Amino acid sequence: MDRWEEKYLDFLRIEKLEPDYKYLQRLVEAHLHRVPFEIISKYHYYTTRDRNDLIPSKEEYLENLLGKGWGGNCYILNIHFGKLLYTLGFDVKIVRAKGGNTHLGLMVTMNGKSYYTDVGFMAPLFEPLPIEEEPYLIRCGEEMIIKKVGRREYLFDRRSGGQTFVAKTIEWFPVEVESFTEDIIHAHRDKDENPFMRRIVATIFKDRVSYAVINSKLIVKSDSDIHVTDFVNKEDWIQMMEKTFNLQKQDLLFGLNFLEERNVSIFVESNQS
Repeated sequence: MDRWEEKYLDFLRIEKLEPDYKYLQRLVEAHLHRVPFEIISKYHYYTTRDRNDLIPSKEEYLENLLGKGWGGNCYILNIHFGKLLYTLGFDVKIVRAKGGNTHLGLMVTMNGKSYYTDVGFMAPLFEPLPIEEEPYLIRCGEEMIIKKVGRREYLFDRRSGGQTFVAKTIEWFPVEVESFTEDIIHAHRDKDENPFMRRIVATIFKDRVSYAVINSKLIVKSDSDIHVTDFVNKEDWIQMMEKTFNLQKQDLLFGLNFLEERNVSIFVESNQS
């Protein structure tokens, strides 16, 4: 076991085992509970890296995860989780999902059966999904509906209160990570019409309960209840982000400043000052 793999597994609090479905399920669930989806790091990488080099190396990714609590967006999380699975002996490939900003997911094949695996969708996907069986799930206040819509295409429809809030069409065949170069650049376009460059977003799970932040709001969703807290004070919000997502104050302030430079203030008090 190489040092990178060992440190990653240590962070997930999981030992190395033979690759099978049960082990993969444990890895996925641990990742969703330990590594946040967050875009604070996205603003850092966008500011400090070349436009054709927006994805950190696996070494830099793990260093920032261990040292700063950074997870990343779907590209960073699934690319590097895929690398971990590969080192553990899994047959893992990358797949594309279209709709809005293009999404990157994983196909993991075991015993002739392929499973959709995703730790970067901010969704309660606690296990690999046998996508060809068109699974239907209800978790954390949302429905997740997968339907075949083409020969190798599956619509992943996420709904809340019966209304779709995000839908992606998964193209169910392997592609190379290099084919996402333009998609990644497009997802980082520094324009007001790109919401993932104009707001603070983060999601992590605790005991299968979703903790999601959209700007000043913390939304906690279990299978039975939804609770929303709207923070009006910056320091209270920072303390919540530190406690909930293990992010650091200086990085949070960097993210807020990134938005303020683009005339986006997430607190009511900022608008009144």
